[in-house]
Amino acid sequence: MTDRKAQAGSLLSSEISPGLPWIPVSAQMHDHAMVVAGVPARKYYWDAKTFVQTYREVATYYGMDIIAPASDVYNFEIEAMGGKLVYSDNAMPTIDYRDPLIKEPEDLKKLKTPDFYKDGRLPFALDCIKLQKSKTGRFCGIFSMAVGLRSYPLLIRDMRRRPEFVDSLFNFIIDDVLLPFFKAQKDYCGITTAYGADAWACVPNLSVKEMKDWVVPYNQKLARKAEEFGVTAWTGSGDYCEEDLDKFDKDAVYGCFDIQLASRGGNELTLGMGNWHIYPLEPVREYTDKLRQQGINIFIRAGVNARVVRDGPVEKIIAIIKRYISTLARDHELTIWLANIPADTPAEHVHAAVAAAHTFGHKPLVKDLNKVKVEVPRRETFQEWKMKSRVVK
Repeated sequence: MTDRKAQAGSLLSSEISPGLPWIPVSAQMHDHAMVVAGVPARKYYWDAKTFVQTYREVATYYGMDIIAPASDVYNFEIEAMGGKLVYSDNAMPTIDYRDPLIKEPEDLKKLKTPDFYKDGRLPFALDCIKLQKSKTGRFCGIFSMAVGLRSYPLLIRDMRRRPEFVDSLFNFIIDDVLLPFFKAQKDYCGITTAYGADAWACVPNLSVKEMKDWVVPYNQKLARKAEEFGVTAWTGSGDYCEEDLDKFDKDAVYGCFDIQLASRGGNELTLGMGNWHIYPLEPVREYTDKLRQQGINIFIRAGVNARVVRDGPVEKIIAIIKRYISTLARDHELTIWLANIPADTPAEHVHAAVAAAHTFGHKPLVKDLNKVKVEVPRRETFQEWKMKSRVVK
């Protein structure tokens, strides 16, 4: 394993406090944290100090083990280049895909490298990274940025009819947007690594072959170029998100895992936004068995689907986490990830997820988890907790 692979593969573990007595829990929860704390969106998504502090406080209230405040990472670069966004008083800004910045291929020539210290909310993005005091920066993955600039239907058509344009677009994103953004993050925030969110690059949005042809080579090109000035870049492409269980395809899952490892250069796999609460987990073990036989330690971030987190019930959330830990935690480094906590999720559901991970995942793991009972704590509201915390301080 190369140095880059070793470093990339350890990014997950490097976020975890050493000596934790249980399986750690993390979450994506930007809108949820905003709603729980009662902070207006127009302040939350524009004032970095408010965003980071609010996110940290809500994560601490829930007892999260990994706290990595991240907001609308897909939007910053596009907004700064002049892309149209939809703003709301109650939710995260989002790209208006009805009005793409690149309506015709010729529009690519009009785009310029943004000023990362002035344009759009890029100053907010930089300040969020700096305030976290983390060495890991964030960016929008290449394919997802291309979707944001062009729209998904048009980009797919371009891949089939105008491959030379797509190549130019992807190279513009690499050379004129992302590499300068990394340099700004390194200079201003001191990053040494950068993680790219790439939710659009998944099955079934793309086939495994399309990702191998159109996603992996450009992710690797970005990583090679970033390494030249001391930033290890890895991209979260290759999620498996087939909705229909009858269409579950083990070979496609293996292909997605291949893409994840190739795009990250390391040994971390993510069971992300898909329906992993109903997918069979045996294919995961079959895939990792071959790697572990080679002495490669596999990190797995096991996601709990956003709809399940919101809709529950509590018993279902607990059962899903129990299944993850029982099936995967004995042979892998495992993190439970609440793949997204929707804004209107009951706090009890999040407390239950954390309690389940900490109880079932208490080390050393009990041989028979069926004998372990999870007690979901009856907690005060966030506002009551925050007031009590102030008194204690």
